[in-house]
Amino acid sequence: MAERRTLALAACLVAAACGGDDEPAVTVGTVTYSEDQLLGLSEARQRSLAELTAFGLAVADSTTDALGEPLVREWIDDRKLEILGAELVLQQNDVDDDVLRARYLSNPRWELTVRHILFFSERWRSASHRAEAEAKARRAMEALRSGADFASTAATLSEEPGAEGRQGLLTPGREGSWVPEFWTAALALEPGDISPVTETQYGYHILRLEDRQPVPFHEARSVVVREVAEEVGDPEAALDEWMANAGGGDDAGRTAALAEADARGVTVPEGERAELVREWEDRVYRWSASLGFRYGMTPATVAETAFAALSDPSQGTRLVIEEISEHRHLLDARYDIQVANDPSGN
Repeated sequence: MAERRTLALAACLVAAACGGDDEPAVTVGTVTYSEDQLLGLSEARQRSLAELTAFGLAVADSTTDALGEPLVREWIDDRKLEILGAELVLQQNDVDDDVLRARYLSNPRWELTVRHILFFSERWRSASHRAEAEAKARRAMEALRSGADFASTAATLSEEPGAEGRQGLLTPGREGSWVPEFWTAALALEPGDISPVTETQYGYHILRLEDRQPVPFHEARSVVVREVAEEVGDPEAALDEWMANAGGGDDAGRTAALAEADARGVTVPEGERAELVREWEDRVYRWSASLGFRYGMTPATVAETAFAALSDPSQGTRLVIEEISEHRHLLDARYDIQVANDPSGN
């Protein structure tokens, strides 16, 4: 079948690597695929190959953060508009800051200072790899229970980069700053307590809570605003009505709403911003692991890996390719992508 190319052929899919003079059918940065090499691939499949190649190049040179920056900004703006919708509901219902402050005092938000020990074993790793990492964590826990100093143990055993110098100490975090399992484990501790071995998408952790301080009300206000607004009204409907009244269509209404949010001093908490950044990083990590892209790959290896992924019939790979295609605007903005006879015109 034409689409099921061998890796030996795929290895020649970089300009000058094969020495051929065929007219390029697909070009992505420095990577080109000739018409002969792509014989039998539909235009849609050629476009998918271009998207996979562009994503692979971003992974290879560690520019995926820059690739996803426009999307993360859009997510942050979406969150800002959620807060604006909540503010509008409170305004409609005459809910003032005295009510919000009273609610906050009954359920304060926290900033936690945590020291931890990490044994890396991402969830895509083999069962044996994860079992070995968990066993390391169990042995570290036994040492701590026998009186070993936590900071020294973190400096010696933790596999997190920089843990030796920091002795496992993390920058203070708020809800959203860390993955949910980590936050839940830390929040359950009293200062000085040590958590059970805790599994996250990164591996196995042992946490010790160093300090816990309440977040000042003015910094936690946007969270309380959304909680109360959901109880007294419909923030989404209030926002839609405001944007409709602003006129000029959806894009103009969104632009006006963002300007209104800025004028009201609406900001997205740092923990939520970190959570949105991590959402993109998690997608990149999952896509990379599924497709086989790694940091430091040469363009030739990226081309080989992209072609192999395109030929992979497994459902998991198919789904990842579809997800990446949904973000083609990010790839097009980042790379010079040329696909001959592309019906989209790109």
